[in-house]
Amino acid sequence: MTLLTTHNPIRPLPEATAAELMRIFIDQDTDALLVGACLALLAQRVPEAHELAAFAGALGEVAVPFPQVPEGALDVVGTGGDGASTANLSTLAALLLPGFGVPVAKHGNRAATGVCGSADLMEALGYDLARGSAELAGDLDRHRFAFLFAPAYHPLLGRLREIRRRLGIPTIFNLLGPLLNPAAPPLQLLGVAREELAAPMAGALARRGTLRRAFVVHGKDAEGKGLDEASIEGPTTVLEVVDGRVAAPAVLVPRDLGLAQPPRKALRIQDRAEALTVARGLHAGAGHPDFRPAVADAVALQAGLGLLLHRGADLGSLPGAYREARAALEAGFPLPFPVPGEVTP
Repeated sequence: MTLLTTHNPIRPLPEATAAELMRIFIDQDTDALLVGACLALLAQRVPEAHELAAFAGALGEVAVPFPQVPEGALDVVGTGGDGASTANLSTLAALLLPGFGVPVAKHGNRAATGVCGSADLMEALGYDLARGSAELAGDLDRHRFAFLFAPAYHPLLGRLREIRRRLGIPTIFNLLGPLLNPAAPPLQLLGVAREELAAPMAGALARRGTLRRAFVVHGKDAEGKGLDEASIEGPTTVLEVVDGRVAAPAVLVPRDLGLAQPPRKALRIQDRAEALTVARGLHAGAGHPDFRPAVADAVALQAGLGLLLHRGADLGSLPGAYREARAALEAGFPLPFPVPGEVTP
């Protein structure tokens, strides 16, 4: 326990120390109260890119491996923790993109502090979270979509779930989740809830040797609060990561896409049942009574950014990509996995 008591977690940690600290966190013999205290301390400052990369690297060492993914595979994911209770925009975009020929290896989990996590929604839609790696690899080939349920690939993190729940605040693990996809897709759209986290998250991605290109995005809602997704209500800062380098930030403005200000709280959901209703309405298209135009706008924006990554296009092409995705949502789109009979929330 020397490491935990002689290093102040508020100060930046050397890479080797950060990696060793993470190994102590996941050690079954480490006292849970001590882990919780350290997580609370780490949450008081912004981590640096090298620390995030070291934490993720230590977890990657003990993760269950996944077969190689197709070239051009993409993950669409957010850190969570913005408190906005929006619909599952990243997950819905991930379900839409395979229809454009984009293979999506989506990594996700149940909600830790939010209303409905990506895994909660996928399960409600009828997706089998227990599918094994071989089946998921086949799904990617056949349907261009696979959902990798995080606990199946990071079993040692299971003991930390209750600690995180009891803390009730976003912890370093909210940031690490998007860095831990065992499929290591070469493309990633990553949303961060706090503006000051965009640069370190981009820097951590830049250190991942398997990554070819990514957009790290941070949006603002109509009240100026941070969102872990590109925003249709306010400006979005975008950091592009290409071949190990982080480009200068760019800013997207909704009016440049022809988007009007949506009704207040148009993207919000109350619970898992409403999340499922919104997802089904979007899947069914504009003729369905549960289709929400503002949610369709927001999902199309995330999907448009994903299309740019897959196509190797720059941000100047976003208006066209957004319109493509929005038209597909208007028409309704097939879910990229076999759906059983009607599923209740």
